[in-house]
Amino acid sequence: SSSSSSSSSSTTETLSLTSHLTPQVIIAKKRQNREPHTAIEISWFIQQFMEGNVKDYQMTAWLMAICLNGMTDEETAALTESMVQSGVVMDWSNPSLPNSNNNNAATASQQQQQQQRNHKVDKHSTGGVGDKVSLILAPLVASFDLTVPMMAGRGLGHTGGTIDKLESIPGFRTQYAAEEFAQLLLSSSPSNDTNDGDGDGDCGEPLNAAIVSPSENMCPADKRMYALRDVTSTVTSPPLQTSSIMSKKIAERPDSLVLDVKFGRGSFNNNVEESLELAKRMIQTGELCGIRTTALVTRMDDPLGCSVGNWLEVEECIDIMTVGMGEDRKVETDGSLSKDLVDVTLALAGQMLVQGGKAETIRQGFVMAREHLSNGKAWQKFQDMVKAQGGDVSCIDHPEKYPRAKFSAQVISPRTGYISSIDSMEIGLVGVLLGAGRKTVEESVDFSAGIRFRKKAGAFVCRGDVLAEAYTERDGVLENNAVRRVLEAFRFSDVEVGDLPPLITNFVTKNGVEEFDQSTLADN
Repeated sequence: SSSSSSSSSSTTETLSLTSHLTPQVIIAKKRQNREPHTAIEISWFIQQFMEGNVKDYQMTAWLMAICLNGMTDEETAALTESMVQSGVVMDWSNPSLPNSNNNNAATASQQQQQQQRNHKVDKHSTGGVGDKVSLILAPLVASFDLTVPMMAGRGLGHTGGTIDKLESIPGFRTQYAAEEFAQLLLSSSPSNDTNDGDGDGDCGEPLNAAIVSPSENMCPADKRMYALRDVTSTVTSPPLQTSSIMSKKIAERPDSLVLDVKFGRGSFNNNVEESLELAKRMIQTGELCGIRTTALVTRMDDPLGCSVGNWLEVEECIDIMTVGMGEDRKVETDGSLSKDLVDVTLALAGQMLVQGGKAETIRQGFVMAREHLSNGKAWQKFQDMVKAQGGDVSCIDHPEKYPRAKFSAQVISPRTGYISSIDSMEIGLVGVLLGAGRKTVEESVDFSAGIRFRKKAGAFVCRGDVLAEAYTERDGVLENNAVRRVLEAFRFSDVEVGDLPPLITNFVTKNGVEEFDQSTLADN
């Protein structure tokens, strides 16, 4: 009875704090901008919106006031949490953890290992062209007994989507309810689902890595608000961007989060200053919501890696994870053309290992991750993830058998010289033209369409060399437009380009911004 009395008292207190509120009061307060909203005001407004008591035109007025006058970090965090609470939130206490029945008998060492293993760390990228990092990163970090509960999106416009890439693997399932997602992550890895013979009765290591779409009932307030922002020119408001991005990550309830905040031609933010501001806002929001959050700020002037397109990018990741393993098959991609992709992936993995308690420094984590990438542990975990999510493992084991696009064409260099850059925005748009991306959320994508690069920025080329190959299922697209546009995305120089600008420019924490230590990426 004491708990019901406490609950009743709390409800009465909340009612007394919100009884004077109306949509007009909330809108006027943000329009006048004399003092910030309280968390209770924001929570009330979002709840009333979801219940239909705040109309779309009233929400639009408030969003425009935010766009014009901004929000404090505390307001942004309150808005983010209100979006999170509008729908389903991950509950990690619900599914039984491995060996949970044997906790009393576990040694102190086993309990410490279990606690570390249960650390949930995720990564979010603000989007780019050829950004296939998650496909390697999730299984790579999970191979260190950390849990990576990754929710990802589909491609829209010039940027690709992780979910589209994974769905190019036949049978790969990305739609899970929240409880199913938790059970999937904590289920036994397919490669370890037999007794290991040590007499302890366990069923092997948990899967620990899964990449899925956010469930339909997760952050529904954000979906409705974004639809209004999209048609009222309020998409680019920093606090609204921050709350929209972070709400979906915070609904996962990870213990920590690493952000990959991009800038450059193929990013939503053109310059590094914009990306630093966004990174700082996202970190403050994450920290205020109780999640340790850091960021790497990375350059997206040129496409990342050597492929753009759904299956082509999966194939590049397979090549990276199996290189040097003696796989008896033709490697489709030149590993040297994927160095930028590998460096960003290992740097993000290094910081995730730091936050998960597995490494002391990002450099140490980088080296540890590089070892798991080369010794096959990341590849094994990727195979486990594909199998657990219903994908056809024979397809990734023998990618050379994957159906190829109906039409293809080579892009030939018209001159001798050096490649100074490749315009990632133009490449992303051509990808949409080929069918690898979509202009609207309703459109489907062609899994085999895309572009594979044979040369990248900094390379010396002769007239007649193959710069890239384009693939599509669409008749007439290559000769009419696509090949010409891919070629126009290349910039040439008569003189050697020299060192390319750093790929990772900054490391950001709640304590501030620092230049990224380039020695972290050293090969030795």
